[in-house]
Amino acid sequence: MKKNTTNIKILVIFLAIVLIGGIISFNVFFTTISGVHLRSGINVLEKKAGSQEKVEVLQAKRGTIRDRNGSAIAQNSDTYTIVAILDKNRQGDYAYVEDRQFTAEALAPILGMEVDQILEYLNLQDTGQYQTYLGEKGKNLTQEQKDAIEAIVYTPDPEKETTGLPGIEFEKTVSRVYTPGRFASTLLGFASYDSEQQRLVGQVGIEAYLDDYLKGTDGKAVSQKDANGYSLPGTTRITEVATNGSDVYLTIDKDIQEALEDCLQKTIENNDAENAWAIVMEVETGKILAYGGYPTYDLNSREDLVYADMPSMFTFEPGSVIKPFTYAIAMEEGVYRGSDTVETGRFCIGYNEDYTEIYRKEGPCSLEGNINDGYRPGWGTITFDEGLVRSSNTCIATLLTSYLKTDVFWDYLDRLGFFKQTGVEGLSMSEETGIKNNTYAIDRLNFGYGQGSSITALQLVQAYTAIFNDGYEVKPYYIDKIVDANNNVVYEGETTYVHTDEEGNPQRIFSTETTQKVMELMKQVIQDPEKGTGYSYNIEGLDMIGKTGTGEIAVNGSYGKSLYTSNIMAAAPSDDPKIMVYYGFQSSHVGDFDKSFYQNLFTVAYEAAGIRSTETTDTDTNYENWQEYSMPALKNHTMDYVNQKLSEMNVHPVFIGDGTMVTDQYPSSNDSVTTNQNVFIKTNSVNISMPNMINWSYKDVMIYKEMSGLNIVCNGSGTVVSQSVTENTAVTSDTEIVIQLE
Repeated sequence: MKKNTTNIKILVIFLAIVLIGGIISFNVFFTTISGVHLRSGINVLEKKAGSQEKVEVLQAKRGTIRDRNGSAIAQNSDTYTIVAILDKNRQGDYAYVEDRQFTAEALAPILGMEVDQILEYLNLQDTGQYQTYLGEKGKNLTQEQKDAIEAIVYTPDPEKETTGLPGIEFEKTVSRVYTPGRFASTLLGFASYDSEQQRLVGQVGIEAYLDDYLKGTDGKAVSQKDANGYSLPGTTRITEVATNGSDVYLTIDKDIQEALEDCLQKTIENNDAENAWAIVMEVETGKILAYGGYPTYDLNSREDLVYADMPSMFTFEPGSVIKPFTYAIAMEEGVYRGSDTVETGRFCIGYNEDYTEIYRKEGPCSLEGNINDGYRPGWGTITFDEGLVRSSNTCIATLLTSYLKTDVFWDYLDRLGFFKQTGVEGLSMSEETGIKNNTYAIDRLNFGYGQGSSITALQLVQAYTAIFNDGYEVKPYYIDKIVDANNNVVYEGETTYVHTDEEGNPQRIFSTETTQKVMELMKQVIQDPEKGTGYSYNIEGLDMIGKTGTGEIAVNGSYGKSLYTSNIMAAAPSDDPKIMVYYGFQSSHVGDFDKSFYQNLFTVAYEAAGIRSTETTDTDTNYENWQEYSMPALKNHTMDYVNQKLSEMNVHPVFIGDGTMVTDQYPSSNDSVTTNQNVFIKTNSVNISMPNMINWSYKDVMIYKEMSGLNIVCNGSGTVVSQSVTENTAVTSDTEIVIQLE
């Protein structure tokens, strides 16, 4: 019995050893194949792979582009792309699109798509496709659109009610948002996502030119990873810190730019113009305050994309706006005598024997041609001084044949920068130079009144600083400063004089005596109701000087009568100009076009430059008690707080809505405000009552329109004299409000 018991024990031990060995062998085999330890469930491959590093890029935030007051013009924004999960085998509640019709009908108004368009994508479910996107309109959704979709209540039955649409998920992306969409578009340019570089990349304009400043420097994070490539918790460490891109501050003023965009758009629509352009600039510094041209495009949608920058790339024959330079050159050379007289109407052209010089011969005119005044009958015998005020071509022709030498005339034009690039930073690679026609003697006479040779708007603006700025010509510029992520100024724009001596001191082109005389005549052009050819541009209460011009457009080598260039250069105040506003367009209209668009632009620019009008419509203003304040921060505060802060300032608050909290304000905090200025406070209520806009400026109306979102149409220029909706009337975005300015 004892022997049998021993044998049984040995057999049991043997069997146990075999069993344990089998289990171990199976566990090793299983672990080898699956990577998971059979007993513990631990992923041994995960542990092994944990020694491998995973490197992730920490993306830098692209810098913001701002106007001169700090308002954001171009900035990053989180956007979302819809992903519709179609696979019915996907695990989980509401894991796929269950009701295609309901989903399409719910999404259509939010995405701006037709129901059938969305169904075309969702019906891919029948083909076995796992997921789908919804086309272009399913991309770059705003936070508001995403919130609206997630707020949709889905109720297949009372017991399965849920918020959000089953199977509709979102991929988060970063996009570039421009406010507003049309804003010096060809100058600003745009940035878009580059899949290869995996970041926003500037494509054209400032966005491309300053991409190295704006893009920043990506960082790097390193972590241990598991077998599936996922980072193991607690193992991540940042080896390189991301440095966000620098902010770019432009010299452009948002308010003036919006007025410029409005001016150009209305010019195209109401004056049947083919194109239009405008530049607003500080005379003494060269800072561009507004800049643009039409055709243009929306920076956000980028439909009908336009690359040509009108002010720097479009060349044209300017017409009579060039005449002040002809006069200034003659004055500077000491050959001008303003009281000398000229017989106007028609200048009959005569040539010397070798056709190198032109003289005025007695009529009748021969085949060699003639030069006519815009007013064909002429004004009889007038002085040269009156000749500029009336914009006489015969006076110009007489100056250039009897007073001023040919080479001297062209030499001055070259020094002024015509027919060459201005070299404005960021534009010089694409700037056009125009065409200088100086082959024949008649070419000099033609360009004396702005025909025969072509220039750009940017050249003209730069050259006019030599007249408005006491003889000193300054280069335009639009980049004010660049501030890095640590708030250090890494670049700062500055005034650049076109002409300097060897030591860098600015040199005049024209003397003070010359510039004062020319500006005196240009004042009459705008302010003399009888003789001034630019009087229709005059704005009551503003002390303006200026010169208008109409240029015929050559087609196939000859001048037709179907298309003309109309333009004006004006500045203020007349005795010491601080701001200049140039505007032009091409249309079949000659003279009989609406001037109010330009007048509105000039008024906004005038006010933004801080120039006080010679008259005021506010009879309550007492300049002895005039004060300047710093605007307090009112956003996100209660109305009690707002009323208490504004009671300390002698300003006119304009409330948008009857809410209890402030959501927006103008001016922004820390901006300068002055006695009796309108300040605009938007509240958290959609109940808006019509304010009394009488005596408001065009700028104030535009600020109110933008902040309120109301449908306001302005006619005329100057200050508001009437409004179609009476004060305190409840208004909505559907209410048409017509404002008349005079």
